Amino acid sequence: MNFLIIVLSSQLLYYLLIAQTGVVGAFDSHIHDLYTLPIGGVIGALLSAIWRHYGLKQELCFLFGIQMMISWFYPNYSLGMLFALGFVVGYTTPLLLYIFGSQGKLQLSLGLAISYAIGTALYTYPFMERDDIAVILPLISVIALRFTSLKHIEYKQYSHFPWKLVGVMMLWIFADSALFETLSRSGTMDIWSEHTLLIIASHLAGVYLAYRYGDGLVKQSPIILGLFAVSYLLFWFKEPLLLAVIYPVVISYYNVLLFYKLIQMGNIRTIALSMIGVGWIAASAANAVALGHQLWIVAVILGLFALVYPFYFRRIS
Repeated sequence: MNFLIIVLSSQLLYYLLIAQTGVVGAFDSHIHDLYTLPIGGVIGALLSAIWRHYGLKQELCFLFGIQMMISWFYPNYSLGMLFALGFVVGYTTPLLLYIFGSQGKLQLSLGLAISYAIGTALYTYPFMERDDIAVILPLISVIALRFTSLKHIEYKQYSHFPWKLVGVMMLWIFADSALFETLSRSGTMDIWSEHTLLIIASHLAGVYLAYRYGDGLVKQSPIILGLFAVSYLLFWFKEPLLLAVIYPVVISYYNVLLFYKLIQMGNIRTIALSMIGVGWIAASAANAVALGHQLWIVAVILGLFALVYPFYFRRIS
């Protein structure tokens, strides 16, 4: 068994069920009670980028242990504990993606498929009652990592930061998170509780399509853009059944390609700096758009990207 897949899946589930939706839901999306979480995430990613890492396996086990201790108090977090939680997630994610560079696209696809299937099944679980989940997931990460034998990964050097590639990643995360946060607060478009099995099947279909046919995040941008456009139209026209088919496909499809690009970077510093934009800035901006009920901003940005893509992004590898 490939235990590294289990580590990746459990951490992705932790981010989805605890750091992203659990904490936000438990605090009723009150920004003044949550703002230290992304601040901690950014600082954690920055430290991960500049720190000299020796013994990545031991370092990750130690940090997953801290994550488990913080999770013991879920959801009764102070601003300081939210900062610590964000810091641990922000610090560990680049390291985890770096060590996953020894794996291929198939292993990544399996890890994402597991996390999306379980995450969708547990998504409707009450926010305030996810305390056991919050402790179990990092415990699984620690145990699985102890049984993992890390392979040597060639450390890549970059002469310049891949700004355009990261910009495309941020765009898809922004479009996804804005719609996701809007749907999660919508009483009339609650697709997760009404169409759970259909959403799981759609997620798995998206993962398969990305693994089988996706040959590059930027190259696939027209397809991803089209799927997002359809998803937003289905939301605006109140078509939950069709949305439960299309939206999970685009989520899984672009995420397989996005994470594959991240692990291919093979450089902790580059991955960490990319995650600041992708995992924290883009997601936080999307939360602000969703809370302000300003989805038209996403439509404008996607429209602008469609105009400039043929001239500035199409040739990015």
